[in-house]
Amino acid sequence: MISLILFGLLSLDTILNVPELGNAHYGIYIFDLENETVVYDTNKQKLFVPASNMKIVTTAAALHYLGPDFRFKTYLHVQGQVKEEKLYGDVFLVGCGDPTFSLENLERFVISINNLNIREITGCIYIVDDYFTDERLPVGWSWHYLDARYAPEISALSLNKNVVSVRIKPSGNDELANVSIYPATEFVQLINRMKTTAGNDSIIIFRKPEANTIYVDGAINQGNGRDIDVAVKDPGMFTGEYFKTRLIAYGIRVTRPVKRKKSSEMLIESQTILITDSILSPPLSDIINETNAESENLYAEILLKTIGVRQYKEGSFNAGLRAIREFLSLCGVDTVNLSLWDGSGLSKHNLISPSAILSVLKFMYRSTLFSTFFNSLPEPGKGTLKARFNGFSDTLRAKTGAIQASACISGYLIINGRNYAFSMLFNNFTCNSKKIQNIQDQIIRAIAEEVRINRTGNSDFYHPARTNNND
Repeated sequence: MISLILFGLLSLDTILNVPELGNAHYGIYIFDLENETVVYDTNKQKLFVPASNMKIVTTAAALHYLGPDFRFKTYLHVQGQVKEEKLYGDVFLVGCGDPTFSLENLERFVISINNLNIREITGCIYIVDDYFTDERLPVGWSWHYLDARYAPEISALSLNKNVVSVRIKPSGNDELANVSIYPATEFVQLINRMKTTAGNDSIIIFRKPEANTIYVDGAINQGNGRDIDVAVKDPGMFTGEYFKTRLIAYGIRVTRPVKRKKSSEMLIESQTILITDSILSPPLSDIINETNAESENLYAEILLKTIGVRQYKEGSFNAGLRAIREFLSLCGVDTVNLSLWDGSGLSKHNLISPSAILSVLKFMYRSTLFSTFFNSLPEPGKGTLKARFNGFSDTLRAKTGAIQASACISGYLIINGRNYAFSMLFNNFTCNSKKIQNIQDQIIRAIAEEVRINRTGNSDFYHPARTNNND
């Protein structure tokens, strides 16, 4: 293939010839979608850790397999008989993957039971979350961030994005700070050793991987207050326990523990069904908007497992990744040498090329789903591009990606009414990632400027073509 290298006052080669990239690895691919021609490429077939650029593949595949109007459901089943304000039976919370299921949604279920004039539940509250397999974390997620809000466990029954908020309020100098958890639940324990200080904040918060005990230590300044989200262990049981807490808050006595049950064991034919209620999620089009704009890892992993259910009737990471590979093949990608381990890009085992990502962008550009997909990607000043491309006058929609020593950005450009797709994956740098982002921003601005010059015919620069050995 012939690559058109644009030379101008600020050529791409000049931008890339900086000390920060001396030992770094990078691949760049910029493509004219209308003329089907390469604008610029280097190392486009090489493999890189894509970070959250993996969400481009996952959300595109989700739209393809599930459709933009797909909605998740969460069910409430109450079975048994009510006598003298007592429920002689059981309550079931059934999850089918909804990552958006909220505290307000759960409250609606609580109110439904309260409206039956039930003051005591003699049976159990069961959670049913076997719509997905019981593996809650993909391969390659680092152990040291498994309590972080961006790395929650994956479950078919989720609540509040599977996090609790640690709320810290200062007290008197050198006294213990006031620390609480929201939503309040006995399922998560809190150990508070944080002091109030007149000095700088030195906040330490962590949850050990094997337990739901959150440790709060260090110090907080007297004039500050902080809310910090922490991921919980076993989101399904977290949902069930908080449901029990809210029922008790309504004056409904629940004495038996929350238990887990399989969907095949849920209904007993001899029991009367008192309530069958369900809550629908927003449509998939809205969910992928948040997935891409805010880079929601939980959403991406749930989409991955849901694709596995749809294609192979198995809600596992492996089934989802198998479907992702098939989708990439539809996009024209040779998947033999790719390494795919999750749907969000948080795993550092993922390896994919700029060419593969651009193939997805091209496939979606030609799809009837293009508008939905395009609009899901953030634009300058919004989402993960909130602080980037200030004053950029052309249309840009792009997904960023950043984990240690990886900074990536891929998406679409519309310049003078002409459509372009691009993918830039940068790995193995030792400088601050903001410097890499600045280089990427310069490249996009330089491309936009060169295209405008060429389209108006005002360029005095010769634009030679050269053969690129990376094709």
